[in-house]
Amino acid sequence: MGEKTWNFSAPIVFGAGATLTFYILGGLYAGAAALLLCALTALLVGRFGRKFGFLPVAVGAFAAVILHERFLSECALCVDNAEFLYAIKRGLPYTPVSGVSESAYIIPVIACGLICGVYSAAGVRVTAVILGALSALGYVLFGGNPFVLCGSLALAVSVCCFGAEDMHRAGLALGAAVLALPAVFIKMPELPPAGEVSASGGESLYLAEEYEQPHCTKSQYARGSAIMRALGDEGFSPETQTSLLMESAGTFLPTEEVEVSGEYVPATVCGEKSDGKYSCCPRLNENIFRLMARLQEGDYLDCEGLYREYVYSAYGSLTAKENAHLRDIAEIEGTLPLDKKLAEVRKAVRAELSPENADSSDFAELTVGLARSCGIAAREVKGIYFDKMPESGHAKLADGEVRTWSEVYIDGAGWVVFETSPMYEEVSPLLPEGASADGEKSDEDSLTSGAEDIIYTSAPPRTAAEIREEKKTEKQSLRVICAVPVGTLIILLAAGRIRAAVRRMKRRKRDTASALKARHFQGKELLEIALGVSGLSPEELAEKAKGLLSERFKESERAYEKLRFSDNPPDESSLTAATRFYEESRRACRKQGLLKSLGLWLRGFI
Repeated sequence: MGEKTWNFSAPIVFGAGATLTFYILGGLYAGAAALLLCALTALLVGRFGRKFGFLPVAVGAFAAVILHERFLSECALCVDNAEFLYAIKRGLPYTPVSGVSESAYIIPVIACGLICGVYSAAGVRVTAVILGALSALGYVLFGGNPFVLCGSLALAVSVCCFGAEDMHRAGLALGAAVLALPAVFIKMPELPPAGEVSASGGESLYLAEEYEQPHCTKSQYARGSAIMRALGDEGFSPETQTSLLMESAGTFLPTEEVEVSGEYVPATVCGEKSDGKYSCCPRLNENIFRLMARLQEGDYLDCEGLYREYVYSAYGSLTAKENAHLRDIAEIEGTLPLDKKLAEVRKAVRAELSPENADSSDFAELTVGLARSCGIAAREVKGIYFDKMPESGHAKLADGEVRTWSEVYIDGAGWVVFETSPMYEEVSPLLPEGASADGEKSDEDSLTSGAEDIIYTSAPPRTAAEIREEKKTEKQSLRVICAVPVGTLIILLAAGRIRAAVRRMKRRKRDTASALKARHFQGKELLEIALGVSGLSPEELAEKAKGLLSERFKESERAYEKLRFSDNPPDESSLTAATRFYEESRRACRKQGLLKSLGLWLRGFI
């Protein structure tokens, strides 16, 4: 038997690709586990044979059978994490899955084992493509680091181009992937938005397309989702909050209808979308504090207090590092009245940035950060801005300015646009009368002080039990656990059938010399599998094979030797000899038993 040596090139490339993919799907610890397990398994495959590639999944399956309750709880944890990431990225409600474990160690072993099985059955090129596809799918569904995604996709492409048969090719593949990382900074030109908008002529208009993703833990987001469901049952939503505010304050501002294509939402919406139109209140910003001062205790403030709790958990916090950085820019006292804090935020932003050295996204980012640093919930919003709608009241969305702005949550009143750039201040006069943009002209007895007393006294936080019973916030996880074995089967089938298709294409090449070589060597590979040997010389193989199989092998070997020492293409009899040998070897493998035949079929040999 021939002696195999240690090969480090393919394990290095395979381990790197698996690390990047599992980092996107499961985080840092999953990536580290994938690096260790996949690289080690690939080393064993190269040294001792393909069967060692299925060792991790066998160990994981054995552990899942023995510790089946633990395995089910880990499956529930994976489903719960995936649903949370998917929901929070798209602003959808999230309901926790029941019966989840605190950590997972069986699932990572099984997942890495499946990838190792694909590597063992199909090789490093096919595995690299599958890992790249999984990385892209994970990034689209759950988000992640764009550098990691770029590295994973670049590595998949480079492995397909260069391979990883030796250290030279592996180095080329890894180097090409590293050189592709700066592609993350390339900004593709955005297509102009399609569609039209109709609104009052001569007025400014904000159309929100994308809101900043909430920054909160899984438990906070679950509670926030429960809050929004409970508020929905009471008829309260972010879209209807303004109309409920005016009703509670006993003051009704003029409204207008805005009709817009697509999923854009006007910033001052005060009602649900009806017949393709939104009801909006264009004078909301400049009258928000007057409405606050006239609020009365009642159902509105009860609902707003619950909504405010979610808003501050999602958009009101900073990390210690972010807070320290913002404190270096401006230290705004959090105990100041709301209007004074907003004035201080605007003053600090203008001291740090100017329209000449910053764009709208820079102003929005700093405004949101400083607002949160002094206790105001804030978020960035990307969309289309019209400085002034045409007098006709109709405009194409492409005629507007695609930009980013900031919104702050006014306690008791809701989300409103807050502009800190001098270029847009006039269209968003948020500060009340008596409070200037530089914060110098404001009486101690602020307009908001009396309103804040009513708001915070009337709407204390509630407990989770008062929002919704816990049994209604959970759902059974068994209905989605079946995705694990189904996904496993799909991956194995796909990898095996891809390999089988590649082998079939090689046997059917128009180049008769290449076709003969493919049939001869694939038949020889099947013969070794059927006999349970490897690395034998043709004479030793012919001696071990018996009967018709031995004769077919000798005929194919003579045809191959004839091709080797001739410049002419093989004749029909040589091709027939190689084909007969391949078919006879294939029949010999199928006689090895059902399980072994199934394994060969899954691996793409037959």
